Amino acid sequence: MRVDLDAVASFSQTGDEGGQRAADSLEGLTGIPATCELTRTTLVDADGLSVFLGTTSERVTVSFDGALAGRAVLSFDETFADHVADELGVGAELALPEVANILTSGFVDAWAADGEDTIEIQPPERISSEQDVVQEAAVLDDCAFVFESRVVLSGTRGTCRFAVLPDVDSFESYVAESDAEFSLADLAAHIRVASVSADAVASHLEAMTGVDATLVESHVDFVPVERVPSLLDDAAYEGAIFESEGVVDSVVAILFDEAEPGAVAALLLDDPDAGSAMAESAITELGNITASGFLDEWANALETTIDISTPSHVRDAGTAVLDTVAAAYGELADTIAVVNASIELGPDVTCRVCTFPSPEDADQLGDIADGLAEDTSDEDAIDAVFGDDTGDDDAGEDA
Repeated sequence: MRVDLDAVASFSQTGDEGGQRAADSLEGLTGIPATCELTRTTLVDADGLSVFLGTTSERVTVSFDGALAGRAVLSFDETFADHVADELGVGAELALPEVANILTSGFVDAWAADGEDTIEIQPPERISSEQDVVQEAAVLDDCAFVFESRVVLSGTRGTCRFAVLPDVDSFESYVAESDAEFSLADLAAHIRVASVSADAVASHLEAMTGVDATLVESHVDFVPVERVPSLLDDAAYEGAIFESEGVVDSVVAILFDEAEPGAVAALLLDDPDAGSAMAESAITELGNITASGFLDEWANALETTIDISTPSHVRDAGTAVLDTVAAAYGELADTIAVVNASIELGPDVTCRVCTFPSPEDADQLGDIADGLAEDTSDEDAIDAVFGDDTGDDDAGEDA
């Protein structure tokens, strides 16, 4: 299984252009300078799609049909909603559907620009439940295909999270007509890599800290290299950076976002008076064990080994940490695949895991997905023949 990043890049770049057009359209409506801070083409585990699309109370969906069919899901945080309502001089209940309409129109114009057919959008609808968020989502093999942009207005910290979910059949036809050297099924297989990696991370974090680890989301992003820093915000993160070598060369960032200062160290150290050096060492070692855990899963799937470097401790804004990754890969490719996961450790700590396979090795993700699928098939076959341990014990007692 191979996925040509250059082919994916063509769609990623169209999504990037769509995000910029959406921001320009919003600026025309409000008169306020608008910027598209993030655009990415993303594969999301369908079970986590609702969280990925945003959890704010202010959400609107807009359907569209024609050269490309699907729908947009827009999540407005309170600051953004209030700012737009003030500028337009109407309440949020009127302003936000109009903003959703303008943003969606701007985005789909990029997809219709090179085609003979137009794309028609339907009237916006307010989202009232989680089911409304994910219904009719573009799900293929438990994977949702999403184009995401984040739009901000100058003078406010508010954000609009703007996600476009194309209809699977429509988008498959669109891909086929573009002569791209991949199928959606090839892309969808990559979500298995993200899911297994996220599960391994959660398991190791829970074992090391003794705190329940909750997987928030896992996905694979295909993002222009220059946009890599925008995958994280400007919040302060502490963690470790690694490089792996072998059949897959990659950079791995294990980063902790603390709601309360010292929350990560408190999970790891019994001594409240432990110095910063000890806390730094504990955090770095936690990152080391966590990274090794899911890279071992990759290596097992490929029946090989993957070596990992000595970790480098980091404490900086998220965008600054990822800027170094973008600089390292900028000369190798226009687009990079990122295996991404977010795990909560109790109420005060969130772990972000960002893995950046070298663009030269990105097609190995398909081979890893194949290997993981074979492992699952083998386990299912064993269970079918022998049953699980509980079943065997019960059978013995009955005898």
